[in-house]
Amino acid sequence: MDAKKIREIIQRIYQRYPSLKGVSPQVREVFIPELGQKRITLTFRTTSLTENRKRIPKWIRATVNEQGKILKISSSK
Repeated sequence: MDAKKIREIIQRIYQRYPSLKGVSPQVREVFIPELGQKRITLTFRTTSLTENRKRIPKWIRATVNEQGKILKISSSK
């Protein structure tokens, strides 16, 4: 998948999760032989502060197909 398409997907994730603005994702591309397709996984990692100043790690992972369609988004906490 080209970089332009990945940037568009990242912008869609930023719209859905504004707290991730400025966080660069880890991008992985995996070929799935059973489907004969590639899947791209974008993993965003950040931390949030609680009221009592403790840091909580937050992960958001988006799975995307070759055409750029977001198949699944999962998040922690």
